[in-house]
Amino acid sequence: MKDYQLFRKITRIIMQLSEELHVSSKRAMLIFYNSTVGQQLHDPKYGYQLMSDTYIVNDIKSELASK
Repeated sequence: MKDYQLFRKITRIIMQLSEELHVSSKRAMLIFYNSTVGQQLHDPKYGYQLMSDTYIVNDIKSELASK
């Protein structure tokens, strides 16, 4: 995945997290970048780049719930 495509995907995920968790976009960005899923999205071996935004958001929410 090209860098600009990945950055657009990350932006969509952060905005969706913000809406679903009822937090600011800044807080959603912190949640995303501090999550394991957010880190794994940058590595193609995990396959997150091919998953839908909603799938990734749900994984991040599951990770938050398990903490």
